[in-house]
Amino acid sequence: MKPRKGDSMKEYVYGMRLRGFAPGCQPMEGLLEWKDATGTKYYDLLVYSRKLTDKECRDYELDYVGLNE
Repeated sequence: MKPRKGDSMKEYVYGMRLRGFAPGCQPMEGLLEWKDATGTKYYDLLVYSRKLTDKECRDYELDYVGLNE
């Protein structure tokens, strides 16, 4: 469901610690975009429309980086 005009959509940002974006290397449900994270300790940054579960973060070696509102 898309947010209505004027509604704010939260975006949850996660850092990929051990590898970059590739098939099977990150959860796909709710993925909005991925960004190159050159110059940081992460390979890539992932932006989601939902908060990932602790299990997803562990299974895919992701760190929660922050919330974009």
